[in-house]
Amino acid sequence: MSLPSTAIRILLLEDSDLDAALVEAELRRNKVEFLLQRVETAEAFKEGLKRFRPAIIFSDYKLPSFDGGQALLLAKDVLPHVPFIVISGAVGEETAVELLKAGATDFVLKDKLLRLVPAMHRALREVQERLALDQAQAELYSCNSELEQRVRDRTRELSEKNKIMEEDLRMAHELQMALLPSRFPTLPKGCREEDSAVRICSLYRSSHSVGGDCFNVTPLSDTVLSVFICDVMGHGVRAALVTAMLRALEEQLGEKAADPGLLLSEMNRAQCHIFEASETLVFASACSLTVDVAKGTVTFANAGHPSPLLVHRRTHRVEVLSLPESRGPALGIFPEAIYQSHTQKLEPEDFILLFTDGLFEVENTRSELFSEERLREAVEQHAELAPEPLVQAVLHDVEAFTEGGAFTDDLCVVGVHIARVESSAA
Repeated sequence: MSLPSTAIRILLLEDSDLDAALVEAELRRNKVEFLLQRVETAEAFKEGLKRFRPAIIFSDYKLPSFDGGQALLLAKDVLPHVPFIVISGAVGEETAVELLKAGATDFVLKDKLLRLVPAMHRALREVQERLALDQAQAELYSCNSELEQRVRDRTRELSEKNKIMEEDLRMAHELQMALLPSRFPTLPKGCREEDSAVRICSLYRSSHSVGGDCFNVTPLSDTVLSVFICDVMGHGVRAALVTAMLRALEEQLGEKAADPGLLLSEMNRAQCHIFEASETLVFASACSLTVDVAKGTVTFANAGHPSPLLVHRRTHRVEVLSLPESRGPALGIFPEAIYQSHTQKLEPEDFILLFTDGLFEVENTRSELFSEERLREAVEQHAELAPEPLVQAVLHDVEAFTEGGAFTDDLCVVGVHIARVESSAA
């Protein structure tokens, strides 16, 4: 029996007969009309891309001599607009995030194949929408002189709408900046800034009118301060909306902030719940920490975020605040993720530097990344400086590295200066 011309052409990269059969069974269960070609090796995959010309690609991640990451690179090179869905039971959270960043459309766990068909339809629908947009643009460019007046009228209309949009973005920028702390709390509450046991400095730049980075500083008592920083995937308005939501969640769950791991766990569960009906994966990296000057400690937890740096200014030594048990996946990916807190001793004059990846994921003219390692070395080189001059010196080093290039990502830096700890004063 011949298949209808509307059958979806699927290229399946899978070495397991059982898993391949389960995929086909799920497609048939949903009454999907499809033509599937299954391959198991890199060469067969390349051949399938060129000759089979699939409408969508399903790929396992781990194969004996090939993996989904390599397959994704090949697919993006040969058929860049064809959706690529990873189907695997062995994709860790970090790997999943990296695959999405590299261009994978979605990933589906093998024990949750019920998501496969909805994810496939969404991906194919987005392709059709892009093709329709391309076709509309082609038709626009081919219009003859009879349509020129319409184009001028439409341009004028769009210009007016753009002015309104620019005004809206300007207001959104002002509102977003208003959400960021402009004055920082002191310990104890109400004392002069120069007498505070903890002093805060910050730096914020968005790559667009509005950005996806944010931070907050909250006093929990006269001796404990909470610092939160996050970075939503993407840029622009969507990222800014999610950022505002996370900022509201962080304030709503403020009573959990004494335990950074618990705060991140609750925020992650709430974010996953909010977006569970959405077909778009929305994730954000985040880091939460509390400084307790009475105990002379910092307690921290991490959700896929760049690890803060602890600068021991008295010894000019820089330490990375990162332990396997204190680091979890980005928020919004795995609803049951649990984030662990870790506590570390502090000394007077220590300086904690929190930042988003916009500070080090910049390139020079030779396409070299500045990298987290270079950032740590730059901080160590300026460790003898006072906190705010240290931040400015490090930023100057990053800007010098780019050789005049622009920062392509949002940038957020928060510095926490431990002026004194009560335990040492006693």
